Amino acid sequence: MSQESGVAIAVLVLIGCFVAFFYLTRLFVSGLGSLAKRFNVPESVVGASVAAMVSSAPEMGTSIFSVVEGHPDIGIGTIIGSAIFNISLLIAISLWVKKCVLDEKVLKRDGLYYLLVVAVTIAAIMDGVLTRWEALTWFLLYVVYFIWLFKDAIAGKFVPKEEFKYVPTSRAIAYTCIGIVGIALSADIMVNSAVFVTGSLGLSEALFSLIIIAIATSIPDLFVSVEAARNGMGSLAVSNAVGSNIFDILVGIGLPFSFVAATPVYGNIGLSAIYLLVSVFVFLGIIMFRKSLGKKEACVLAAVYLSYLFIVILC
Repeated sequence: MSQESGVAIAVLVLIGCFVAFFYLTRLFVSGLGSLAKRFNVPESVVGASVAAMVSSAPEMGTSIFSVVEGHPDIGIGTIIGSAIFNISLLIAISLWVKKCVLDEKVLKRDGLYYLLVVAVTIAAIMDGVLTRWEALTWFLLYVVYFIWLFKDAIAGKFVPKEEFKYVPTSRAIAYTCIGIVGIALSADIMVNSAVFVTGSLGLSEALFSLIIIAIATSIPDLFVSVEAARNGMGSLAVSNAVGSNIFDILVGIGLPFSFVAATPVYGNIGLSAIYLLVSVFVFLGIIMFRKSLGKKEACVLAAVYLSYLFIVILC
């Protein structure tokens, strides 16, 4: 088999993994949500926790297997790239679908906590190394955020809620197992395929993951937010993107990388982390002064993402 044929097959495998992520995520959310209801977990808490955990499962799986396979750049790059995509282009697409009126909680709780998360991320990786203790700190920060979210859910305050169809317990167990195993296998195959493609074409693993894999693994989040916007739930559309980013960074990087003593972080990823901070400031600046967001704001956020692509590719 020629190298060109091998690359073509690997690209098709990558596309297959991206499609699998979408359908497996839907199974996973239905199964896990139904199991939680079976054990009498309050529906508001189920919605808040399932929304972040399940829509972020592709990024989480990619991060775990990037560590297992010895290619951490792919895991970190995927999550940082996905975070930039979510906070800019994903929200832009949602706003383009339908004008959104935001709940003030999006700014006070999710937006400002996310700003803290990004600041901590930059502080941790700007020295070029992510240590085990830094990763553990990120994970603990998510525990704090989850407790906060849990209390808000119990109190009946706004939390991002994933809509899903409840199924019988036996089917819920099957869906959950299929979702976990399927996403894990897809993530492992995707990491190995990405390594093959980048190695064969002489591409940077970090750059490939920051753009291609990051966008692909964000598709479940995109569908949730677009559907929420279409149904007039603007706060859910925005809060889903922000909450998913918080989970991705604090748990998606924090948990698997806490098992590694130290991980080097290279140029493109450090630059992307700084640009992530810029995108967060733009996002917060918009929602601070405009509680009703539409196509004008969508164009600004889309421009933020396009400028990021231009900068990261050139550098």
